[in-house]
Amino acid sequence: MEKVLTLGIPKGSLEESTLSLFGRAGYSFHGSSRSFWLSSNDPEVKPVLLRPQEIPLYVASRSLDGGLSGLDWITETNCNDGVRILADLCYSKRSFRPVRWVLAVDRESEIQTVDDLRKPRSQRLRISTELRSVTENWLAQQGIMAEVDFSWGATEAKVPVFADAIVECTETGASLQANGLRIIETVFESKTQFFACKETYREDAWKREKLDGIALLLMSCLQADTKVRVQLQTPPESVDAVTELLAANGNYSVWQGHDNSMLIDVIMDKEKARDLIPALVRRGATRVSSSPLGMLY
Repeated sequence: MEKVLTLGIPKGSLEESTLSLFGRAGYSFHGSSRSFWLSSNDPEVKPVLLRPQEIPLYVASRSLDGGLSGLDWITETNCNDGVRILADLCYSKRSFRPVRWVLAVDRESEIQTVDDLRKPRSQRLRISTELRSVTENWLAQQGIMAEVDFSWGATEAKVPVFADAIVECTETGASLQANGLRIIETVFESKTQFFACKETYREDAWKREKLDGIALLLMSCLQADTKVRVQLQTPPESVDAVTELLAANGNYSVWQGHDNSMLIDVIMDKEKARDLIPALVRRGATRVSSSPLGMLY
């Protein structure tokens, strides 16, 4: 019997970054502009491009063995019990940050805080969103009465004519601001998840091992994307001052070079390295080099 693992790849905003991540993990997926089933350099993996909203449903129902989608869509489609999360992958379209579903209103709206949504109104509060179920649950928890309408897109354009507020996904908030909107509150925070059908993962040992291997590779590549390897030299009299800084920012190795100088090697977050390297130089570090990582297990 042929052993094949079917994977749902999110089509749309996450498509390019997801295919790039698989590429760094050694998987090459390709297809024509009209093709949804992609070719793979691993004959045991059969990927298909689907909307991220659909992938949790197909994985939970065993139509797919695994896939990637946001925690938002797993929750929205009520599939949490039918899937097993294998990797929490913090990447989005433009960054390595989680995305937020935020409640936003027109810049000139009288609504300033969540408390304002609870005030009596002459007309029922109208909210437009694609994340309808999650929004309704959040409103119920907040004690807010509102009519939640499903948005088929262009949600930013719905206020103030068609809705009093929207719940929309954002990475930075820049698009909302550019459309004249003001963020009131975060409703839901989401990261991309790599997940498997819970029943398949439990019952099929081969697929479980294959899925676990892919999860390890994806996490390793993503972790490497956010870190750098920093190597430096320092005279013996400066080593304590230098390692004092490094101790708070990651594990490091120290050994003595041929010319009696001390050599130091450390892996750290890229953002920390940006600020830390100048501080290390001020404390006596020399010949500092920074290099990207391929994978980090």
